[in-house]
Amino acid sequence: MLNGKLSREGNSGKIGLIIDDEKFESGQKLTEFYKFTGVSKSDFKVVFCGNSDKIPENLEADVLTIKDISLLGDFKNESIRRFASEDFDFLICYFSENNTAGYLLAAESLANIKIGNSPDSYGIFDVEIHAKKIDVFQQEVLKYLKILKKNN
Repeated sequence: MLNGKLSREGNSGKIGLIIDDEKFESGQKLTEFYKFTGVSKSDFKVVFCGNSDKIPENLEADVLTIKDISLLGDFKNESIRRFASEDFDFLICYFSENNTAGYLLAAESLANIKIGNSPDSYGIFDVEIHAKKIDVFQQEVLKYLKILKKNN
């Protein structure tokens, strides 16, 4: 299933999160997810897809809009390119099904394991979580993180 993606030497200890403005209100607690994982806040990076006006002032996040993507599918924003090339152990994706910018970033990401909410229309996620409520999604992500860390 995971093709030994975590078996390489020297895991980074970093986690990435992609969230969008449509799912943000219910998923806002995911921006504090690092507290449950033992990862430092500096090793937890967030990308917010959509209207930056909806981001709370206290949230440190890079913003990705459809305008930040060229016609060839390249990211124009340097911080988004850095996020995509970051050596995350896990990438957590919690965004709406019609968020093409989020899917593109997830697909381009070099993260070892990609965990996302259902439906995964493009087959990007290594682990697809079928949960309607954010609390259930978060619990399932934590469960998978523990299992994957233990087995590697």
